[in-house]
Amino acid sequence: MKYKNQLCALTTKHSKSKAIAEPFSIILGLQIIECNENTDQLGTFSGELERTGTIFEVLRKKCELGMEASGLTLGIASEGSFGPHPSLFFLPCDHEELIFIDKEKDFYLRENVLSLETNYKFKDICYENEFLEFANAIKFPSHGIIIRPADWVDKSIIFKGIQSVGEFKKAFHICKKASSNKMVRVESDMRAHMNPTRMAVIGQLAEKLAHRLSILCPKCKLPGWGLVRLLKGLECTECDFPTEKIKEEIFGCVKCDFEESFRKALNTGPENCPICNP
Repeated sequence: MKYKNQLCALTTKHSKSKAIAEPFSIILGLQIIECNENTDQLGTFSGELERTGTIFEVLRKKCELGMEASGLTLGIASEGSFGPHPSLFFLPCDHEELIFIDKEKDFYLRENVLSLETNYKFKDICYENEFLEFANAIKFPSHGIIIRPADWVDKSIIFKGIQSVGEFKKAFHICKKASSNKMVRVESDMRAHMNPTRMAVIGQLAEKLAHRLSILCPKCKLPGWGLVRLLKGLECTECDFPTEKIKEEIFGCVKCDFEESFRKALNTGPENCPICNP
């Protein structure tokens, strides 16, 4: 194991080591140390502070916060975003990313996953009894909710991590009183410690990242060898036209320029060809 018995800083406020520590320990022998830094300064799901920069920039900054605070040369951080699926437009999805940084070896590695396993949902309601249907849809109370006025002028009026009907009722009346249109926004709390469904997706991604870090580059022996891009253009059996089907998988190193390509198939049927099957 390349990282056996080494320490790695996980920057999180939301107990993500529950999902990340086990695969990194089993696959890499790496021990995860949580660093509870103020990651809210980089943006919040609930919108009080908009995320600035790309997801990669936020990931890297978040990871470096924990590494600097702990003094460790290995770091990991997680970032998620939620919204309509890019191709299945009417379904919500969870886009998760993880970054691993090794300062001594001077490289970083990112992995991501797009999952339909999410309870991401929000609704504006006027009456308490409208909450029941929404609560069932987002798996309340095992999954927390966030409540705020629908017309959100005073951003200090927000209640997070609601996991009981009593808490909901108190927050609902405060938010309704503060809302000019008397509507209240209820939404699934997407913070990992309040969302077991999201925590499970992070765990799956952590396993994927740890597996990739366990594979060494055939040339320089650096961890992280894996798939770096796909090459389309698989030829049609009837007319040899290059289709949109994947022709080759390109594997590469995270640092050196060594790559290997692997042919996915010899060809594809005319049903996948824009010439034979326009």
